[in-house]
Amino acid sequence: MKQKIAGVILLLVILSLLIFFPLTAHLFGDKGHSVKIDKSDISVPFLEHEKAKAVFVYFGYVGCTTICVPTLNDFAPMYRRIQKHAPDIPFYFVNLNPTQPREWVEPFAKSFHPLFHGIYATKTEVEQLERDFNLAVTSDNEEMSHSSNLFLLVREHNHYVLKRIYITHPYPEQQIINDLEILKL
Repeated sequence: MKQKIAGVILLLVILSLLIFFPLTAHLFGDKGHSVKIDKSDISVPFLEHEKAKAVFVYFGYVGCTTICVPTLNDFAPMYRRIQKHAPDIPFYFVNLNPTQPREWVEPFAKSFHPLFHGIYATKTEVEQLERDFNLAVTSDNEEMSHSSNLFLLVREHNHYVLKRIYITHPYPEQQIINDLEILKL
């Protein structure tokens, strides 16, 4: 019983943070929309064969109606506009729920944009991704709660380095374009 109460409290705290931070972003200007990072010690197994100069990565799960669907619906038209400035940046949707069938992931991602890639992650891979990307994920039997951040990784010396995390919704389109131009992508 105590574990269940602690779990509910943790879930409520995480959900309140997910609501609170986007609402306060305007107080910090553009700096409140993203976090600049230079993290190279991450493991991204699904990018082993990727050759693009940069990639976008989003973590969620198939059928997530409260976080993923609205976020991906908003990002898809923005992605089309971003592609005009940086046409070769792929987008990867990484499924954080390994109990779902593998064959659901790619169609789910492509339902938002035909160029989106869907990545199935095993339980071990999900655990590693949670550590490497500091993902906030909670789960009960039916639903998962997770952050809805967009990650920009840039290829450096044959591996990808995490450069920026976009943390507010809608994602700051002009800032993303500016970041891509600064990175000369």
